[in-house]
Amino acid sequence: MNNAEKFTGIAGVYAASRPCYAEGAFDRLCSDYGFAGQAVADVGSGTGIFTEGLLRRGCTVYAVEPNDDMRAEAEARLASCGGFVSVRGSAETTGLPDGAVYAVTVAQAFHWFDAERFRAECARILKPGGCVVIAYNVRRKSPLHEAVAELNRAVCSSFCGFCGGMEQERIAAFFGGEMKTEEFGNDLLLDENAFIGRHLSSSYAPREGEPKRAEYIAGLREIFREHASGGTVSYSQLTQVYIGKIGSR
Repeated sequence: MNNAEKFTGIAGVYAASRPCYAEGAFDRLCSDYGFAGQAVADVGSGTGIFTEGLLRRGCTVYAVEPNDDMRAEAEARLASCGGFVSVRGSAETTGLPDGAVYAVTVAQAFHWFDAERFRAECARILKPGGCVVIAYNVRRKSPLHEAVAELNRAVCSSFCGFCGGMEQERIAAFFGGEMKTEEFGNDLLLDENAFIGRHLSSSYAPREGEPKRAEYIAGLREIFREHASGGTVSYSQLTQVYIGKIGSR
């Protein structure tokens, strides 16, 4: 399965279950980096979670997404929003004109990209002086998340770590070391259904009809019940944002 197809069939649960990004991250992009009202390419935009935050700040957003299911979900949610432009394209071939955007953003997707080809595409579509933003919702270390990781290692054959095993060193290499890093608290309280849906939205989770799906859901229910208080679990996470400028190589 190529990377563009990894979320085929799960766009609905992804849109319903994936967390938003910290509002403070969008506020900072506007206050310190001049994003408000600008044209932005949100690459690997999925169901439009990060796109929506940019739209609320008055940006024109070219939501570039190769997966048909994910792109259709974003269109259903955001088509009525002013400034939303859905684009069938990839990180390496966005289809946007040269110098089209003030900034490029990528949220929870950089680990799927060919970094060097994406870097060249960013250099092509950015206006002079434009920046690239890479954002992730990252789990804080906790017994809850470690229990889920242990279950994932036991049941999910393609699990290689949360966020696809993405390491900061790879992001730093993409920017050539010239980047700023910002962190914003983004903790959640999840009930049992939201907790299970969050993990079923992962690319490595067993799909409907696959042998280990029932085992996976049962394991998630057990973890939830072990860690819940008052019908919810505390899902501790940060929104991490990496911001930098790039030139062509």
